[in-house]
Amino acid sequence: MAPPPAASPPSDRLGAHLADDALIVSTLDVGTKSNEITAFIPLLDQIDCLNNVVISADRLHTQREHARYLHRREAFYVFPVGGNQPGLFDQLDALAWKNVPIGWVTYDRGYGRTEIRTIQVMPAPAGTRFPHVKQVFLLERHVYDLGWKPLSAVAVLGVTNLTAELTGPRRLAELVRGEWSIENRDHYVRDVTLGEDRCRVRTASAPSILAVMRSHAIGALRLLNHTNIAEGTRWARDDFRNPLIALGLTM
Repeated sequence: MAPPPAASPPSDRLGAHLADDALIVSTLDVGTKSNEITAFIPLLDQIDCLNNVVISADRLHTQREHARYLHRREAFYVFPVGGNQPGLFDQLDALAWKNVPIGWVTYDRGYGRTEIRTIQVMPAPAGTRFPHVKQVFLLERHVYDLGWKPLSAVAVLGVTNLTAELTGPRRLAELVRGEWSIENRDHYVRDVTLGEDRCRVRTASAPSILAVMRSHAIGALRLLNHTNIAEGTRWARDDFRNPLIALGLTM
């Protein structure tokens, strides 16, 4: 009797996500977290047109070659700057932010706390060490309990090739925040609503295939105007003809 197939080593899955529509438009499996950097361009190469598209990503992808690639494809970037770009980080951190007015503020209350976000934006100073950069920004997030006791504070420096004429502070703050939409509206829904964490399938490419299928199922339900994916899956489960009818198909 042949031994059972060995489980594949865990891999990361990189995805491109439309923040406003909460739809996955391309995916790519990568072996380790470090390989996500080299997967960035092949992932976006799957998308035919990036003209005037704004790409936001986490600081791992704040890479000069990524910025040059997006410029060649006539796209825009919004990148946070962290320790993986120490020279650029030090340069931005040394700017006179105390003299830059706050361009936009948001207040959110819920779950027993208040969250305040501010953003300051300035034209990129001459000599900024990043390709095609037009503006730099400082976003701060402060969280308080109901008695206004500070709970946490986070500051994020960043760069973008969007000009001030194209994008003001409000929209820039929205684009920075939108980078988390793939976590909240895809990864979290797959894990919690569709039970991805409980799935025992671990062999070969099956986990990746199932992850893609779950993302596409979530996207299909969103296209059918289901904002609550749990309700949408029950609707599709109770009568499998419902999705076909909604999509204009017949049995």
